[in-house]
Amino acid sequence: MVSGVTTEAEGATVSKTFVYGNERDKQPSSAFLEESAMNARVFRRNVLGVIFIYTFAVGVGICLKIVDPSKDAPVYGTFKDLIPLIIAIPAAWLGYCFQRRQAYLKDVRDIWSKMCNSFQDAVQYTHLQSPSQEEYAKVLKSLSYAIEEMRAVFANVGEDEKRIGIFPFESMKLIRGGISSLGFSDSFQKDQAPFTRSEIVERWKVLRKTFLLELERDIPMKVDSPFLS
Repeated sequence: MVSGVTTEAEGATVSKTFVYGNERDKQPSSAFLEESAMNARVFRRNVLGVIFIYTFAVGVGICLKIVDPSKDAPVYGTFKDLIPLIIAIPAAWLGYCFQRRQAYLKDVRDIWSKMCNSFQDAVQYTHLQSPSQEEYAKVLKSLSYAIEEMRAVFANVGEDEKRIGIFPFESMKLIRGGISSLGFSDSFQKDQAPFTRSEIVERWKVLRKTFLLELERDIPMKVDSPFLS
């Protein structure tokens, strides 16, 4: 099922569509994603970098001892004097990375909460018989607020000094576009509301699957489900 929605994307008005079935959304290459935030990829790279530094330092110490095994070897003695510094600097950087990682996860969880509230507001709006302008404005404000909160944590794909780039979670904007097209009061598209609701739910499923990859999750130790023995 495909339903067209026109939305403004990064400075240019373009035509967007809701896509279902076997069609897949075109995703830009992740190579252009901004890596200033301490996401899992950046955090892993920093941890591996610190491990490499410590491994390299151990290797250098072993080589120096093999080259000159005497007790008064000057080069090895100097290396031993620098060991506290070699340990302290990477350890300090690793601690900084852990702090940034925790702050990043907190920001993502906070945004997720706002996104969930906005999504529920949008779904409930489609159930109304004749929503007022105030209700219409409230839902659009909630969705727009969540989108701008996302911009505060995630850079656009391909964003640099010359290009604005592409918003990485377009489904949220498409949900807002769907609500915007319904209208309010006498202009409310009551017959279109069920279809818009289905489209919103489908877009949310795509968004949820993508967005939750930013969080560290695992299955619970205890599961309460009739589908699991």
